[in-house]
Amino acid sequence: MFRDYGTNRKEYGSEGQNQGIMRNSGSSLDLEEITLPGRATYTPWRDSPADVTISTQDLIQLVSVHPPSKEISSHGTSSVKHYDEALKNKLDKPSEEVIGVLGSGDYGRAIAGKIAQAGYTVLIGSRDPTNPQILELVRSKPGTTLVTQEVAAQAGMVVVAVGHDHYTRLPLNQLQGKVVIDVANHTSPQPMSNPSNAEVLQSLVPKAQVVKAFNVLSAYALENNVQQGAKQVPVASDWPEARRRVLELVKRLGYQAVDRGKLSAARQIEAIPLTLMPSWRTPLLLVAVLWLLHYLLLLFKYQVCGSVTQGPAWSQARIKHLALLNVNRTSAITALWTLTLCYLPGVGAAYLQLAWGTKYRRFPTWLDAWLKMRKQLGLLMLWLAAVHTCLGLAVWSGGYDALVWEPPTVISASVRVNDTAFITREVTIHNSMMSFQGELFLTFGTLSMFITCLLGVSSLPSVGSTLSWREFTFIQSKLGWMALLTATLHNGLLGWGFHSSHYTVCSLPSGAQYALIFPLVTIALKLPLLLPCVDNALQKIRRGYDRKRRPRSSVASTSPAHQLDTTRARDRRRPRAEFTRTYHDMPRPFVIHA
Repeated sequence: MFRDYGTNRKEYGSEGQNQGIMRNSGSSLDLEEITLPGRATYTPWRDSPADVTISTQDLIQLVSVHPPSKEISSHGTSSVKHYDEALKNKLDKPSEEVIGVLGSGDYGRAIAGKIAQAGYTVLIGSRDPTNPQILELVRSKPGTTLVTQEVAAQAGMVVVAVGHDHYTRLPLNQLQGKVVIDVANHTSPQPMSNPSNAEVLQSLVPKAQVVKAFNVLSAYALENNVQQGAKQVPVASDWPEARRRVLELVKRLGYQAVDRGKLSAARQIEAIPLTLMPSWRTPLLLVAVLWLLHYLLLLFKYQVCGSVTQGPAWSQARIKHLALLNVNRTSAITALWTLTLCYLPGVGAAYLQLAWGTKYRRFPTWLDAWLKMRKQLGLLMLWLAAVHTCLGLAVWSGGYDALVWEPPTVISASVRVNDTAFITREVTIHNSMMSFQGELFLTFGTLSMFITCLLGVSSLPSVGSTLSWREFTFIQSKLGWMALLTATLHNGLLGWGFHSSHYTVCSLPSGAQYALIFPLVTIALKLPLLLPCVDNALQKIRRGYDRKRRPRSSVASTSPAHQLDTTRARDRRRPRAEFTRTYHDMPRPFVIHA
C-alpha cells in the first residue's frame, strides 16, 4: 500500500495486484511506508523527487537486492539517488533482457547465475522468497533477484526450472503468450510414444511458446563452466521465433546451439541425459573381446598346455601368474592392438580415395563407423597402457623379464639336509643392471606412454578447443603414429631373443611376438602412402580434385540453337576500345539529388 500525504491522497496497489503505480503530480510526495505481500513494512526514504513512477514488481526487486537494514536504511538525497539509479537500470533494459526463472533450487540458481553472467537481468521466482537461506544463496549470484513466482512469470522469457510433477503449482495463467523454456528431465528412460515434459507443459499452457532446451546441462556444469564451448545444446519448439530467440540465448551463454526443429523432437532430447555412453558401446565391446581372447590364449599356453606336458608341479608354479603376470601381458598386447585399430582405418580410407580418385564418394558403413570411434579406442588404449605400466613396475625384475637384464650369476652351494648329509644346489643371483636391449625396451616404452598421454589430453574438448586445426592434426596424426612406432619397438625389443624352445609349448609363439603381427602390417601399409608421388596425389584428391569428373562442355559460337551464347561469344571477340567508345557514346542517366 502506498500512502500519499500530499494534496492528492490516494492508495495504489494491493496484494492481488502486480502493477501498482504511483505518480506525484507536482505536489510534495512523502512515502512513509511500503507494505509488500509477505514482507515486513519498509520505510525507504523521504522527500522523493517529482514525477516518479514505481511498479510493485520493481519495488520487490529493489527490496530483494537491497535489504532495508543495509543499503537503503537512511533518509535523504543519497538514498533517493541510489534508488533512482537502480530503478533506472531496471526499466531501461528491453523486455528480452529480463528473464524469469521459476524455481530457486540448485538448477534454478545455477542457470539463473549463468544467464546473468551473459548480461541479462534474471528474476528467480520462489514459493518462499522470504526464506533467509534462499536469500543468502541468491546473493551469491550477481545479476539475479529473488522474487515470487508470480513476479518472475511476468518476464518476456521464462525458464521453468522445476520437475514435471510441479507444473500445476506454477502460475500458468501468467505464462500465456510468453517464451517458456522447459529444462526438465525424466528420472528413468521413457518410451518414445510417451509425451515429453515440454509437450505436457505446452498442453497445460496452450498459448505459451514452449521451447525445450538446456536439459543436457547439469547444475554443476552450469556453475563451473564445464564443457563450455564444446557442449551441444539441442533446442526444439513449434514456434520458430521463440526457437530462434532461445538459440541466440544458448550461443550467448557460450554453448553450441543445435536446432532440432519441432517440439516433438523433445522426446529424443530428453532421452540424451539418460543414455549410458551410446558412442562407447561398440569400442568397449570390441576391446573387451580382444582382451578376453588374448587372455584365454595366454592361459591356454602357459597354464593348460604346460600342465599337460610337464605335469602338476609345473602347473602349481604357474597358476599364481593368473592374477598378475597374465593380466599384465594381456593388457600390453591389447593396448598395442587397440592403438593399431586407431590408425588402420585411416590407412584403408586413403587407399580407397586413391582407388576412387575422389573424396566425394561415401565410405562403406563399417569403415565410416570405425573412423568415428577412433577417439574412444584411443582413450581405452590409454587406460590399458596405464594398467600395463603399473603392473609392469610390480613385476620389474630379472626373474620375470630375464631378456632385458644382464645375465644372472649362478652360485653352487652345498645345502645341509641333516647332520650327516649335504646336497649341492645352484642359486641364481639376478643382476641389478639392465642390458642394452633392456634399456632400449624401457626407453621406447616410456616414450610411447607419454606420447599416448599427450594424445589423450589433446582429445579433451576443453584442450582441443584451444588448438588450431594444424596443431590438432599434428598431435593426433604425426605424434599418434610416433606412439604406434615406439610401442611396436618397445614390444619388439622384448620379443627379440626368443629361441625355438619357446614354441614347444603347444606350438604357440610368445605373446610379445605374435602381438607384433597386427601393428607391423599396419605400418607396412602406411609406408607407401609416405612416398612423395603417392602423398601428392592423395592430398590433391583431398583438396577436391576428382579424377573421373567430366570436363565442362563449351557451346560452339556457330550453334544456331544457342543464339544468346553466340551473341555473347561475338561480343567477347570485340576489341576493348570498341567497348570503351560505345560506353562513352551512351547517354548518361539524369540523377536528381535530394
